[in-house]
Amino acid sequence: MNRSRCEKCRAWVPAERVERDGKVYLAKSCPACGPTEAYISASAERTHIKRALDPGYPHNENCEADCLNCTVHRQPTYAFVDVTNRCNLQCPMCADSVPGHGFVFEPPLEHLEKVFQHLAQFQPPPTIALFGGEPTVRKDIVEIVRLSSKKYGFKTRLLTNGLRLADAAFTEALLKARAHLLISYDGSNPRTYHELRNNARALELKQKGIENIRRLGKGKISYVHCLAWGLNDKALPELLEFLHAQRDLLHGVYLMPLTKTWEASEFDYEPPRMTTEDVEMLLAGCFPGYRVEFVSLGLGSEFRTVMTYLGQEPLPWVGCHPNCESFYALVSDGTRYWPIEHYLKHGFPALMGALLRAERKLAARDDGRPRGRLGRFWLRLRAIPTLARVAFGHVRLGRLFKGKNALAKLLHALAYPFDLLLFARKSANAKRRHLNVDRACPVIILPLEDDSVVETERLSRCPCVHVYYDPIKDAVNYVPVCSWRMHNRQILGSLSRHYAGQTAAAAGGVEAGVP
Repeated sequence: MNRSRCEKCRAWVPAERVERDGKVYLAKSCPACGPTEAYISASAERTHIKRALDPGYPHNENCEADCLNCTVHRQPTYAFVDVTNRCNLQCPMCADSVPGHGFVFEPPLEHLEKVFQHLAQFQPPPTIALFGGEPTVRKDIVEIVRLSSKKYGFKTRLLTNGLRLADAAFTEALLKARAHLLISYDGSNPRTYHELRNNARALELKQKGIENIRRLGKGKISYVHCLAWGLNDKALPELLEFLHAQRDLLHGVYLMPLTKTWEASEFDYEPPRMTTEDVEMLLAGCFPGYRVEFVSLGLGSEFRTVMTYLGQEPLPWVGCHPNCESFYALVSDGTRYWPIEHYLKHGFPALMGALLRAERKLAARDDGRPRGRLGRFWLRLRAIPTLARVAFGHVRLGRLFKGKNALAKLLHALAYPFDLLLFARKSANAKRRHLNVDRACPVIILPLEDDSVVETERLSRCPCVHVYYDPIKDAVNYVPVCSWRMHNRQILGSLSRHYAGQTAAAAGGVEAGVP
């Protein structure tokens, strides 16, 4: 049974998705308050496109939404690790309510190392996202990044508002430590930062930090762009130009619809709910004449065999619910971004469906048994006809491949998979040799999880978790990202008191312990 929180009493109650006027609502049945509902999607059609391609990860029908005591610990593929709750901004719309915590959480390195030791046991290891607060306010953040990326070998992402990146030496140290920077960037209008971040000068510092990164010319960066009705919902065309100018370092962009998580007394702004599908349609508006249809981010993570054969790293979000994060791709021809449909015959969902069938076929052959170099070469050789059928059936070869005539384009189309699969050429080199495209930009839409839209059908499938170490029980615990904001104050507060007590005890004060 799917459950969500009653709109009135906040108890967990039975819930189901219902459609009305082309939109989707989460209808809830509370024994005490009666029926209530939450608006969750601006387009039923778009939600169905993503659900139709769900590879099938059944949710736990018996999920009690008791995330603090849950023992059904699925191996995480993406792990958020909170390193502080301090911040150098006071955003009134803070999704995690950090300004209202009323305490300082800044665990010692030993705490973080316990988390990393635990996560290092998994194969493949999860991607680590260092989180806060603002992680860069810690004086030892570069050391923490090194601990994660170099000692334990994790792909390490650092979520930052970008203000400290205005310090060129600090930025260089982070990049040398192998931090993939996810920078909050809400556009180039100072008014947006004045309203959402309570600091118009934040834009100036962010831009200086971005220029530092470009001057260094190395590392990986992504952007997190919060969209708000009436502030920057019309700014996506400008954002795409901004991203395209940095495509040599750009790893992708995360679009996040602003959802109200604050009290009216805290922030005098009452926007209508912006859903994932609203953001999809805003992006589609940048490309008249194209459908711009998203798929589930979880589906984009399914192609482990195909991606390995192509020399690429599989995405870490395998198993996500089809109506959680959405995934799309923009493709540069060297002068601008085009929607991926520009290069396709039948649309992005159709291509992804065909690739999913190819992945299952190739994975059945490559069953994980140990094979020598010749065996691996033979598997890659056998993969070429399967992937070629997908390409010839779904790709507009004349637009994608180089060549002055049809025969030349066909030869490039045939040579490209050989370059990738057989000769182990770097993907960038193979693209330059055969394709009319420069770089792709993954677009991911992150739903902002307020209490009204959290549901157990999604919680029990979530492979993305906040991870923390419980020093009293000597255990590492997980909380799904979707429900973290419900529990973070309690968890981080207890840890803060514990470590404060430890410090006092070491100085001859009271005995340490979590109240």
